[in-house]
Amino acid sequence: MPKAMDQHVQETFLYLSQASQNTWTPNTDVYETPDVLVVKMELAGVEENDVTVTVEGRLLVVRGVRHDPCRQKRCSFQQVEIDYGPFERRVLLARPVAGDRIEVRLSHGLLTVQLPKAS
Repeated sequence: MPKAMDQHVQETFLYLSQASQNTWTPNTDVYETPDVLVVKMELAGVEENDVTVTVEGRLLVVRGVRHDPCRQKRCSFQQVEIDYGPFERRVLLARPVAGDRIEVRLSHGLLTVQLPKAS
């Protein structure tokens, strides 16, 4: 129980530190297979060259920007629900991973990061 509580506190701290910045936070799923941890993020409209993925120990950090197509134009909005600008998501991984062997793919608006488990 204390270990689960400690992880919950760490995840809450990560969420609050992200929320306090001037960024948006993409929706994220994290799951595990026998060999890898998989992190998926909704990044519709984000270009591959506008995303960076880093791993430091058990912390995965995804940063980038979704450009606002109306920024350079004169737009009169009827409704605004999509977040634009910089984003950041920090994910505390459940176990150590081989950070030098991660695979990253952005396809159809989903970023998929596969992190092989450390031996």
